Amino acid sequence: MIAVICAMKEELDALLEMMEKVSVSDRQTLFYHGVRLNHAYYSGIIDGKEVIATRSGVGTVYATISTVNLINDMHPDLIINLGVAGSLNKDIHVNDIVVANRVAHWRIDVPGWERSMNSIYCSFPCDSTVISIVKQMDINNVKSGAIVSGDEFIRFKKQTDIIKKNFPEALAGEMEGAAIANTCYAYGVPCSIIRSISDETLVNGNYMNFDFNLENACKIAAELCKEIIVRYGYEEMV
Repeated sequence: MIAVICAMKEELDALLEMMEKVSVSDRQTLFYHGVRLNHAYYSGIIDGKEVIATRSGVGTVYATISTVNLINDMHPDLIINLGVAGSLNKDIHVNDIVVANRVAHWRIDVPGWERSMNSIYCSFPCDSTVISIVKQMDINNVKSGAIVSGDEFIRFKKQTDIIKKNFPEALAGEMEGAAIANTCYAYGVPCSIIRSISDETLVNGNYMNFDFNLENACKIAAELCKEIIVRYGYEEMV
């Protein structure tokens, strides 16, 4: 079974549009920015495959909680983190998609810990089968590469300076992927990060277009996620 974690309602809703026979299982609610967030599980079918989707909430803490619960409750074969991100590369633009081959916590800074995309302390590999599927699909606006995460909306030069110094190969930045990949690594569960670009961080002020671009970026990411799920079992058999 494949499980998908989305941070935001818009990201989850786009995926649910791709699923058939969707049913909802309410579970624990958490305090989230002054309200209660229901970590409900949405069960459905994509191309005959069982898919479980859930909304974690934004940020590393809520992403970690959601991932642990999902692993313990559902025992998925693969966890996909689906959503949007900001571009960190001049050649990656709005509505492009980055599928991570590695993901790193860009804010971790501990003496003696290497701070790079190859560090065993702050970066984690993503599922190679998904990367293989993406390469075989050969879609112009879909790239595989590095993604960074942290509990900051990346919009200032001082943030991108830190990222470019330590993670120069990063194509995109967001707020949950590394926490989810880190948790999956700890539990031995394969993980994939799929992020469509909602804003171009290197363009001054472009982050203000986030809300305008959000709906379409979510739709594009969900469409690719569906196609990857369709191919996932087949790719393992050939």
